[in-house]
Order: sequence, then structure tokens, then C-alpha cells
Amino acid sequence: MQYKKKDITEKILEAARREYGEKGFRAGNISKIAADCGVPVGNLYRYFDGKLGLLDAIVEPAYDEIPRFTEQLAALDQREPMPLDVLLPRIADELLKAFDNYGREILILCDKCASTRYADFFDKLAACVNKVVLRKIYAEPTDDDRMFCEFISQAFLNSVLDVLRKGLPREQTTVMVRRLLIFYFDGIENRI
Repeated sequence: MQYKKKDITEKILEAARREYGEKGFRAGNISKIAADCGVPVGNLYRYFDGKLGLLDAIVEPAYDEIPRFTEQLAALDQREPMPLDVLLPRIADELLKAFDNYGREILILCDKCASTRYADFFDKLAACVNKVVLRKIYAEPTDDDRMFCEFISQAFLNSVLDVLRKGLPREQTTVMVRRLLIFYFDGIENRI
């Protein structure tokens, strides 16, 4: 009996990932999710507390883990200072591992959660990237320096998300993310 509950739960979650990934939380339809996984709507509510409860079950682990993970990476540089060209590939590798674990959920968080408590996810993630970049580029940043770093951090993160949206194989994704790192940050100290 327990196996069946776990199996049904996973079917519901998978159908919800597809629905929310395609249409977003607001336009996502509980009846379609139930139909897609072969569970009556009433039974779906026995597993999850409605549409928002289902969204929570899908994205909350990524929402909680990714900012914590990026803060740990920022702390890594503080313990063991390294040049930006060494630090950023390490961050990219760790970020790609996180995407391996939570890729679809991260895209749902960034693209499909407007007007939910998760709407700030992209901003939180960009702020973590910005924190690392700002500290590596400027010893004493001005307000303009902070704003500039915010812009390039958001642009970099948007570019990485565009790569992930393509659904490329892992090797190709890795190459693209590393190329983006070079494009955005290689020798940035001399270009700004």
C-alpha cells in the first residue's frame, strides 16, 4: 500500500511539473493535472493541499536549497580567496550540479511563479551572484559600481537560464555556461 501512495504522489508531482512548467502556476489547471496522472481530482486533494500545496511540494526544496547553496559558495571564496577566473568556473560547476538536481523546478521558480511567495527567487539568486562578483571586482564599490554589478549579474543569470530552457544535453550546457562566464567576466577588471 505504501508503495502505491509513493507512486501516485510521484505521478501527481510529475504531471504538475509539466503543467506548471508549460503554463505557469496561475494558468495551471488542477483538473488537467489530475487527468494527466490518472487520479480523480478529489483524490489529488488527499495528497496535496490544493494548487498551492502542489506548487510548494514541487519548488520548495529548490527554493530553499539554491540560495543556501550560493551563499556557501560565496563563503568558500572568503575562506580560500581565489581569482575570479578560478572562482567562477567552480561556481558554474556547482550551479550545474544544482540544475541537475532541480533544473525544472528552478525554471518554474524563475519563469512561472509570479504572484506567489516564490516570485522573488530570481532576484535572490541574482543577488547571490552579484555579491560574489562585486566583492571580486571592486575593493571599495561606489553606488554606480554596485548597480553595474547588479546589471551584469542579472544578465549573466538570465543567459544561463536561457541555456537551461533549451534543454540541451549536459555536456553542451556545460560548454555554453562556461562560454558565458568567459563572455561576461573574463578580464572584466580591465574592461570596466
